[in-house]
Amino acid sequence: MRLPGLEEKYEVIRSLGEGGMGIVYLALQKRINRKVAIKSIAPYLARDPSVRERFASEAAVLARLNHPSIVTLYDYIEEENALYLIMEYVEGQSLAELLKAGPLPLDLIEKYFTQILEAFQYAHEEGVIHRDIKPANVMITPGGRVKILDFGVARLLQTDHSLTRTGMRLGTLLYMSPEQVKGEKDIDARSDIYSLGVLLYELLTGRPPYPTDLSEFDLSLKIVKEPLFDLSRPPAEIPARLVEVILKATEKDPAYRYPSCKVFLEEFQAAFGGERPWSSPATRLLSETEKTEKPHPRKIPWVPVGIALGIAGLGVALWWIVGRPEKGDSESGFGKAVSQPASETLSVRVAPPLKADPGPATSQEKRYSSSPSRPRVSQEASSEPASTEIAPAIMQPLPPTGPQLAAYIEDFRRTTFLETKAVLTVRNTGAQASEPARVVVYLLNKAGEVKRTDTFLVPSLPPENTWTKPLRYMIAGVHGMRAELLK
Repeated sequence: MRLPGLEEKYEVIRSLGEGGMGIVYLALQKRINRKVAIKSIAPYLARDPSVRERFASEAAVLARLNHPSIVTLYDYIEEENALYLIMEYVEGQSLAELLKAGPLPLDLIEKYFTQILEAFQYAHEEGVIHRDIKPANVMITPGGRVKILDFGVARLLQTDHSLTRTGMRLGTLLYMSPEQVKGEKDIDARSDIYSLGVLLYELLTGRPPYPTDLSEFDLSLKIVKEPLFDLSRPPAEIPARLVEVILKATEKDPAYRYPSCKVFLEEFQAAFGGERPWSSPATRLLSETEKTEKPHPRKIPWVPVGIALGIAGLGVALWWIVGRPEKGDSESGFGKAVSQPASETLSVRVAPPLKADPGPATSQEKRYSSSPSRPRVSQEASSEPASTEIAPAIMQPLPPTGPQLAAYIEDFRRTTFLETKAVLTVRNTGAQASEPARVVVYLLNKAGEVKRTDTFLVPSLPPENTWTKPLRYMIAGVHGMRAELLK
């Protein structure tokens, strides 16, 4: 078997497989006696000048990928009527071969899928999207190492559909994201995340989510409009803790999927008992029956305030008994001690309510009484008959002067077995604009335990302003939510 232009450097051993873009061969690199995989691009593509130019630039990007779970691209070779990608040859079995025996054990799924997500996180950070994720493109070496094949190759033709043959799709339809099926141009990393969710489904069940005998049209409709499975009856092979992970990854709208493989990996590992990157402090619980909530009032340290009020009350009582001035005593002093028989009881009078002081007052006077021993009495209050006593004033806490943020949940609803909706509201009830802040939303089960968390960035809020965000989750068993501001 000969490959034009490669005879001197490479000896072809056998064919490894054939696809829509070309044929992959196992070959021996003669000079260094190294086995390689050579992908020969289909001639109808190789003869197009624009394809050749694009392949050259994209191949340079792929060659920079350096990750233990991604197959290395060694070289890119152009001949007159041929294009070749020289890649690392991986010995082992593909996931497609392993799945012929049925679903994989959970411990192997955790091991392999963790490596897969780490590899895709790295590639996405480098700006490379795969677009053709499927079990056949994931190899498992004899040592248990994941190797992803054809990483980024499907992207080479994505921007120009005129270069594809009639009926040819870039990627495998069963694993395509809805936006790929619809032919949208702005495909990003979240398309790969959808395909990874489908792959995880197949690893757990041993079969694709949709029947393989469907027509291309019917299959496309299902991918665009229907979830992977009946939401009221999740497949028995999928542990409950992984159902919500799969549904989140395979949301039809990319905005509701995991924003990155890093977040996907965190949720996946948490489902196996891994620790979350943040703590879960105690916060207010919103029950399912609650529809609206009011923001938290300003927190007051009740224990020290109670002690202070108790001491103040005792001092007032002693003053009332011992140091209260007689009629005619000076207004400015405590007065002299009252001398009266011990058997004489005190008469207690109820003071009328204080009236507003019509005169001007400073800001300090508005906060406190002017004298520590007697309340500030307005002109109207002091004109009462002499027999009427004035009740002592109790010092009130200072009103809030800075920003005062409160986060809470409104309009919590469980619309279906899996779908939960609510509105996250953050209000600034203070007198100054707030700094940008982060809010953690906790999704709770029936027992009030945290099932998962989500974090949101709240912009700066002017005084007396509100920020809201609609929430929607496809997670089974959510019976409540709570929100907390991170300091």
